[in-house]
Amino acid sequence: MSALGTRTLLGAYEASFRARMLVSPEQSEDPVVLAAAIDRLPRAARALLELLRVVGPVGEPLPERLRALIDRDGGPLWASALLLPRPGQLAAEIHPQHYAAACRLNPTLALLPLPVPSWAGTFVPSLPPADARWDAAVLAAHLEANPCQLNQDGTLRRDHERRLAGVFGGDAERAGLALRVARLLGLARGTRDRLLGMPEANARALHDPRPIFERNELRAADIVLRVLGPTPVDARAWLQQLGAHTPEVLHTPPDPAGWELGERAVFRRVLDTLHRIGAIDAMQDASGVTAFRAPTGVAVPTAGFLLMPDLELLVHAGELSLQSYGRLCRLAPYVDGAGLHRHKLTREGAAAELGAGHTDTLDFLAANSRTGVPPSVADTLREWQRAASRITVLVGVDVIEAEDGTLRLRTGPPPLDARVFDYAHPLRARFCMEGGRITVPEGWDALTVRATVSRVARLVGREHGAWVYVPERRAHPDVDAIITRLNEAYGGLIPGEFEIMVRAGSGVAPVEAERAWLLRIPDSLAAALRRDPALAPFLRRAAGVNEVVVRGTELELIRGRLAQLGVGLSERPENTGTPERLADRNS
Repeated sequence: MSALGTRTLLGAYEASFRARMLVSPEQSEDPVVLAAAIDRLPRAARALLELLRVVGPVGEPLPERLRALIDRDGGPLWASALLLPRPGQLAAEIHPQHYAAACRLNPTLALLPLPVPSWAGTFVPSLPPADARWDAAVLAAHLEANPCQLNQDGTLRRDHERRLAGVFGGDAERAGLALRVARLLGLARGTRDRLLGMPEANARALHDPRPIFERNELRAADIVLRVLGPTPVDARAWLQQLGAHTPEVLHTPPDPAGWELGERAVFRRVLDTLHRIGAIDAMQDASGVTAFRAPTGVAVPTAGFLLMPDLELLVHAGELSLQSYGRLCRLAPYVDGAGLHRHKLTREGAAAELGAGHTDTLDFLAANSRTGVPPSVADTLREWQRAASRITVLVGVDVIEAEDGTLRLRTGPPPLDARVFDYAHPLRARFCMEGGRITVPEGWDALTVRATVSRVARLVGREHGAWVYVPERRAHPDVDAIITRLNEAYGGLIPGEFEIMVRAGSGVAPVEAERAWLLRIPDSLAAALRRDPALAPFLRRAAGVNEVVVRGTELELIRGRLAQLGVGLSERPENTGTPERLADRNS
């Protein structure tokens, strides 16, 4: 905005132009005079003024895309002091219309209300179809357990976008909005190459919602926020008014698809998004927002959630603080729902709750549940928490293992029949493998060998005093290290089939097969043919006495060379049939 006052600008106009003006410099800052001047404007100039007031903030530079309209219909606006130039300095008289590319509206117009249709009936705010702030907490809890990879420019990979959409049943639009809100609120934060979730973080206030919008919706969001006020706006009438009088509000020229399919659809999406993030109070039906106003700031009373005996929870968006709801999303992962969210307590959620440092899970549920904590739910949670509790490792102590498998610290001398492992020295620890099963005999079953075997096999029980395992195909981050530890515990190289299973669990290249031929060379020619410089490279793969295996692609080369030497090449029919019949035929 120019630092020059309105009166100073009008005083610098060329005398000939100033003589034709309808508003004098002294009256240019009087809102009553400007209102009367607006009433006297021709229809085209009044429509242009309405468009300029909707598109750009009063006193700020107007978009360059509207210059052609200003040149065409802006003459009466210049003459009525409603449109002002933006010169950097005044060195001589100026002609205002030369500044059509750098102009602004008279700042006094900010005192005059915009012609926006008000809602005629009783305004009763509706709940949004899905609150994006609570969706953001759901997404943050998912990202905490499953961080996503980021591209070099900080954007998500396409496969991770599809995975996040699956949280909301494949609704990519809902997931995309939730992700943008989560990043803006600080519930999801990017590190070097990963996007991490922080569902329980103290969310930042959403003062400016514009960064949430995509580029093609940002202009519409600015316009909606500009008309926002305490008086409810009739959304349908307002959009109809924009389409009839100011169709260039978003694009110049307007969208070729038409107002209904183009600009109106964009405004509908923007109003719905603003409602979902709490930036407006709105009335909404199946067709979208019907009326809206500035948010009143009245908080929804905290009511809590419903906790069912089957471990399910029902909570409405807004019934918890965002921080408490983020903790709930970690403890009981989101299942489905939009306005009413359904969650379910899980073993993984109880473990994640402990991992986040919370030991008061039952107290948290009791404080926020309107139905209390059913005894069956409390018992289940206590069992999960015991199973997920951290293991405390005590160094430099001895433990005694009872027959039921429990361990206790040894405080005195060990019992006479106790098995003692001295981990300060190399242990006698071995396993055996026979018949596809792994056995760890008693006396050789130190924790080192049992822990190693457990990485690649499943414990099925004990037989004759030995631990019995069944190998399983599993993925390992470092297969070579696992193989080395298994060889040490086996006392040599482990059986080939066992090593193959371990390596195959992490993925290995397939064994490739190609067609080959078996050449039987007469005894009298064998030595001579192997000395031939053209044939020697092909006759190195011996399969037996004077029998050579060659690739199918090499056969024609060998045939041609043998023909040059005067030696023929006969082919037998391919063997067909079952392996048993082939064995009989060969014998």
